[in-house]
Amino acid sequence: MTHRSIGTSGMTFDDVIAVARDNAKVVISDDALAAMSATRAHVEALAVSPEPVYGVSTGFGALANRYVSVDQRAQL
Repeated sequence: MTHRSIGTSGMTFDDVIAVARDNAKVVISDDALAAMSATRAHVEALAVSPEPVYGVSTGFGALANRYVSVDQRAQL
């Protein structure tokens, strides 16, 4: 079985074909895992901030002006 490593630059067309048609196993690279961890930490910091952040402490689209309380943000 072949493997496709997915990094921070995403997947190529050939990667997608290999996974979809040839059942290639997907492996997430250490760099990609580190980037996801850093992004999660950043979003979690925004979530506890009193400053409104679109889609984190506010609603989306027409509800963008609706403030979401800290206790409801995890649900958002």
